[in-house]
Amino acid sequence: MNDSLILATAVRITRPVLFLFAVVLFLKGHNAPGGGFIAGLVTAVAVLLGLLVHGHGNRKTGRPTFLYVVAAGLGLALLTALAPTLLGWPFFTHSFGFIDLPLLGSVELASAALFDLGVYVVVVGNVVTVLYALTERR
Repeated sequence: MNDSLILATAVRITRPVLFLFAVVLFLKGHNAPGGGFIAGLVTAVAVLLGLLVHGHGNRKTGRPTFLYVVAAGLGLALLTALAPTLLGWPFFTHSFGFIDLPLLGSVELASAALFDLGVYVVVVGNVVTVLYALTERR
């Protein structure tokens, strides 16, 4: 645990901005540069900043929890890739549609977003697991 007031204050301000930026990168990733991978890296940096300020906390539950996160993200990405095959379409076929929401108007729903979400979860879980392993005290 770090006792630096300046670092703690900077992280308290920076982390929400990083999380919001990760959401923007994730949502813009289908039509512009970005997506699940880079959003996952930005989220992992936000988690790392929290690790620098608050320390490990309960180390016995930290790493295995993130390993389950990696497994869940990998399962979601694999299910998204395999689902079209189960329906008789080629592997990795993605589909999309539009829905009208009251305040947002017409919003695109794409199955590629589910795959990107799986990639995001895998990257966050993997990077945080590695960071925990590198920073834990022996």
